[in-house]
Amino acid sequence: MNRKMEGKLELDLMRLLHGELPEEQARALRARLEREPALAEDYRRLAGTWEGLALPPAAPVPLGFAQRVTARVAADNAAPVPGWVRAAAALALILGTVVGAGVGGSLPLPETAQQVQTVDQEEELTAVDGSLAESWLTTVEDLEQ
Repeated sequence: MNRKMEGKLELDLMRLLHGELPEEQARALRARLEREPALAEDYRRLAGTWEGLALPPAAPVPLGFAQRVTARVAADNAAPVPGWVRAAAALALILGTVVGAGVGGSLPLPETAQQVQTVDQEEELTAVDGSLAESWLTTVEDLEQ
């Protein structure tokens, strides 16, 4: 199998994993996974890697946490803040906004659609905007170059 076909297959497996593959193509790919044990093993390994990236469940909040935070905020608000500190904070906020707007306005706009490597010279595969599969494949291709 050539590299172009492997890239399309990897993209399809990622799209299947994330539920981004159209139903007809998903059915065909699942049937292929049942017929080809090596491909099914690649898909299981890909799914295991993806699930390994998930964050663990959040720990419960300790008892009395909200009361401690509220008491700390009340204690901090009791001390008066000098006027020069408030003025410096306001100036920093305004300056940061102006600089951010200037930098943001000078950056080029991102492309709305990216093309993935072609399967054939005649047929091009256009990636789905914002899909996880597209970003994964793009990252893999960038690492290989």
